[in-house]
Amino acid sequence: MTRTTGRGLHILVVDDDASIREALRAALADRYTVHTAASGADACSVLCAHPIAVIILDAVLGREHGLDLVERFRKLSPAPIVILTGHGTEDLAVRALRAHVAEYLKKPVSVAELLATLSRLVPETQRSADLVPRVRRFLEEYPPKTFRAADLAGRLGMSETHVRRLFRAAQGQTPRQYLAEVRIRRAAELLQRDGRGVKEVASEIGYTDLRLFRRAFAHFIGMPPAAWRRRHQGQAGPVLTDYP
Repeated sequence: MTRTTGRGLHILVVDDDASIREALRAALADRYTVHTAASGADACSVLCAHPIAVIILDAVLGREHGLDLVERFRKLSPAPIVILTGHGTEDLAVRALRAHVAEYLKKPVSVAELLATLSRLVPETQRSADLVPRVRRFLEEYPPKTFRAADLAGRLGMSETHVRRLFRAAQGQTPRQYLAEVRIRRAAELLQRDGRGVKEVASEIGYTDLRLFRRAFAHFIGMPPAAWRRRHQGQAGPVLTDYP
C-alpha cells in the first residue's frame, strides 16, 4: 500500500496493475491525498485507517473480482465506488448497475473525465469544508503575477462561479480580494524588515502600477507605504494580520 499526500480529500485507488496505480496517483495527487492498494485486503486496511471520500476500483484484481468486493467495502466506508475496467462487457455493466456503484468508467480514462467524476461524487459538504483552506494555501503561495481565476478553479475541479461563491460565504471576501490583502501584508513585511524602496517592493509582489500599489497599501495598512517604511525602519518582526 502506498499513499501520496496531496491537498484535498482522501481517494483510494484499488488496482492490481502497478502502472495503473502510479498513473492514477500522478493524475490525482495535486488535488487529493491518494492511497493505493493492489488487493481487496489491502484496500480494507486503508478504509479502516483513513476517511476515504471516493473509491476507484478495478473490475478485475488478479483472482478477485472488483464487484465481489463492493459489499465488503461498504461495510467499512460510505464512500461512493467508481468501477474502472479495461474489459467492459454488457454483463459487467449489468452487474455494476445491480451493485449500485456510483460510476462505471472504461480504460483508458482521461484525466479530465476522472476529475469531473470525482468532483461530482464528493459530497458538497465535504468539498465546501475543504475548499476554503485549499484556496487560502493556493493564494498564499501564488507567485507575483496576474491572478487568473480559471487557474484556481481548474486546480480545484470546480467552476469559477462556484469557487467564488463558497469562498466568499466562508471568508467574507472573494479569492481576488484575499490575494490582494495577502500581497499587501507581504509588502508591509518587506518594507519593515528589508529596507527596500517602495517601487522595488511593489514590483516584487506583482504591482506594475505604483499608484495602484500605494492606494491598495493605504487601504489595507492605514497609511502610505513610504510612511510605513519610515515608521518601521530598523525594526524587525512579522506584521500582525487578522487572517489565518
